[in-house]
Amino acid sequence: MAGLALGSAIAARLSLRRVRPLRVYAGLESIVAVFGCTLVFGLPLLGEWLRPIFQALWHHQQLLNILRFSTSFLVLLFPTTAMGLTLPVLLEDPFLHRRRFGCVIAAFYGFNTLGGVAGALLGEGYLMRRFGLPGTGLTAACLSFAAAGIAWLFAGTEPAGTQANRLQFSLNKQTPWKLLLVSLGTGALFLGLEVIWFRFMRLYVASSSTAFCTMLAVVLAGIGLGGLAASAIPTATPRKIMPLLLLLVAMGTLLSYVFFPVPVLQGDSKAFHIESWPEIARLSFALMFPVAFLSGILLPIIVSGVQDELKNRMNSTGLTILFNTVGAAVGPILACFVLLPWLGFQSSLILSAIAYAALALLTCDKQTWSLRRPGGIALILLGLCFLLLLTLFPYRRNETHFENARRPFEADQSVLQKKIEGSADTFQVLRRDLFGEPYYYRLVTNAYSMSGTHPRSQRYMRLFAYLPLALRPQSENALLLCYGVGVTADAFTHDPRLKHLDIVDTSKEVFDLAGSYTGFEYSNPLRDSRVRTFVQDARFFLQAIPERYDVITGEPPPLKIAGTVNLYTQQFFELMHNRLKDGGIATFWLPISELTTNESKAILRAFHNVFANASVWATCDLEWIMMGSKGPLHRPDQALVWEFWSEATMRYDLARIGIESPEQMSGLFVMDSDEIDRITDGVEPLSDFYPKRLSDAHPDLKAAYQFGHHYFETRRALRRFLSSSFIKESWPVEWQKSLDLFFLVREMRFRSEMSGSNWLDDLDLYLRHSQLRAPVLSVQNSDEFRLALAEKFSERSHSVPAEASPDLIAGALARRDFPAAIQLLETEKDRGFSNINDFFLLIYLYCLNGSVEKAEALASTGAGSIQKDWFVDWLWGELQAQFGFHPPG
Repeated sequence: MAGLALGSAIAARLSLRRVRPLRVYAGLESIVAVFGCTLVFGLPLLGEWLRPIFQALWHHQQLLNILRFSTSFLVLLFPTTAMGLTLPVLLEDPFLHRRRFGCVIAAFYGFNTLGGVAGALLGEGYLMRRFGLPGTGLTAACLSFAAAGIAWLFAGTEPAGTQANRLQFSLNKQTPWKLLLVSLGTGALFLGLEVIWFRFMRLYVASSSTAFCTMLAVVLAGIGLGGLAASAIPTATPRKIMPLLLLLVAMGTLLSYVFFPVPVLQGDSKAFHIESWPEIARLSFALMFPVAFLSGILLPIIVSGVQDELKNRMNSTGLTILFNTVGAAVGPILACFVLLPWLGFQSSLILSAIAYAALALLTCDKQTWSLRRPGGIALILLGLCFLLLLTLFPYRRNETHFENARRPFEADQSVLQKKIEGSADTFQVLRRDLFGEPYYYRLVTNAYSMSGTHPRSQRYMRLFAYLPLALRPQSENALLLCYGVGVTADAFTHDPRLKHLDIVDTSKEVFDLAGSYTGFEYSNPLRDSRVRTFVQDARFFLQAIPERYDVITGEPPPLKIAGTVNLYTQQFFELMHNRLKDGGIATFWLPISELTTNESKAILRAFHNVFANASVWATCDLEWIMMGSKGPLHRPDQALVWEFWSEATMRYDLARIGIESPEQMSGLFVMDSDEIDRITDGVEPLSDFYPKRLSDAHPDLKAAYQFGHHYFETRRALRRFLSSSFIKESWPVEWQKSLDLFFLVREMRFRSEMSGSNWLDDLDLYLRHSQLRAPVLSVQNSDEFRLALAEKFSERSHSVPAEASPDLIAGALARRDFPAAIQLLETEKDRGFSNINDFFLLIYLYCLNGSVEKAEALASTGAGSIQKDWFVDWLWGELQAQFGFHPPG
């Protein structure tokens, strides 16, 4: 916008003497084509060239930010300045002097903006997918050259003697300051409204590039059609209707929000998170189009008014657009960094509407309010309607929208803990209590679940830290990219040998919320003296930080969120690789349940292209972890490994997520670099230049399950592990023994979580053939976190609380304390079983504990209420075969 403003400023003072305007226009379009296309290919190189300077200035953050801003401004200055000159220069063409200026400026403005609609949709919908950034940039350059060529050809048809008078314009008393201030204000307000609208829409729609493109296209279409509508307004009318239009815009800002068609959550949907572009277009049309259409009418009218005062078409157009684009540059900054964080989106909308009404007053004079004129009557009526609208406005409506955004995540009885409208996102922290204590938290960002402390999520989040620390126990410093809710950071702080932990996140609010997550056995990792936080984007941080790390890991947002793709490209992984010490380890999230199989392979290919010894690890779900090292990864020193596993806090924390022994780390293995090579043969890597290799397509969960199961099947997994060159060279020998059970348990838990299984058959194997706790708890729908809360709750009670009984039973089984489990189940029997599975479990435990007669008696007592099915037939048969049990009847 600043570049466009500079181009308009030049046009405001420019005079074309013997130069034909169309040829100047052709030159400007050529500049746009050359510099715009060069930016696409040159920006990555520029970052590399500036890296030494960034690193030299790293400890002078203010100077570094000034350098970043100045560099960005300068590289965009030439093409955007040329863009700012094109429309004013084109309007100076002699052929257009034969036509009414108001009609010409409105038509050109309208068609130019509609061309922007076509470019946005074509670029996002086809060119980016088909040709990537290079092809899209070249296509745009070719179109600009085509426009330049057409203009040059038409310039040849102009009369040879045509020339413009030399005009030097200067700001003085005759300058129409009111109109220019209106132009400044409308530019600031409309671009600020765009930011506010987009923030509001993200409470319902996916934050994807397709969604942003669709919303932008609707806004541009409204402006373009409004410009075309302005071309039909008679010459004498524009100045008279300007106050009316501004009041209509003010009212439209409020009414389009009040009557916004709130989407209905579909029965099979877990969240709004709308991804369908027709639905996004419909919602955008209802919210944005009315004001965009009226704004499209306003600018040509303002330009016409300024031209009436200054006469010269190019100078008046340049001056008006100068003020408009300066406002457009300031408006989003004010909206993003002032209005939204301080007032919220709804109050910002109201304030914008009031500002439009104030601009309407600015354009009025005494005669405008005359009741003898129809315009005066209309103005007074509209003003009264606006005041009435402000009086009747539903000021609590924003709470309804926040509730809608979080409602799908309240199905598990979570409640709102805190809400923040930040500079970039809307955050809502939900808390799920259990036995009067916080069980887990969820961070809802806009319309999606960004992160959470659910025990299932903590499994892989904590392994981001523990997996590399176990293989490099001598690590002294680590870097965490993206904070989330602090689970990975908390895991790092449990290592007493770690001296420094740097955490980077783009959002200051994410760090501000760190103190909101409290509860039993939880501490805020940001309070650890070894932790430093940086509000910065991860890519620039990796580019500019001079320090190198033993471990780099990331807990990024969901992959299909706009901008996240750039954290998964080959170029990003190269930045991670460069910031590692020799032998340092990088780990990164690979959620294959959120990706198509081809997308997973494209990311794996990108990662492996950077890390030659890449490998993949996972617990028992589809949340996989990519791991790679800088250079060869040597076997860790045995003494350091022993010290790592002897550390009580880390060992306890690992046990909570199901890693109960060092050997169990081996049971996390999925594939090594050889297997990655095999499955990604012929697959193109995800790249900055081809971001659409990560598409908006919905993942096929069935295909993801089949893909995952192939690698979790026990015999295949064990064979891959034992034959892996990576394991033979780098994996501790002590962790390579007696692994059959661990791979079997992982496969069984994967089947159970993904597609269900025979729970009692699984439990029997875990109890009789292993000493593992986590699988036993999982079968009983419990976990170490629940169990700790249940035991604490039970200690406060005089008797066994009924609500805590299932978790206490699971805990007794995990300890293999069968008499205690039987006693708890007998208490449940006296109360009346609330779950039929407890009835079967008690019969099984009686048999397992040697009380077959009690099992038979209980089975006979409940025989009449048992509905025979495959499970009952299986259970009676198993008990009969294993313990000599006699089924009832």
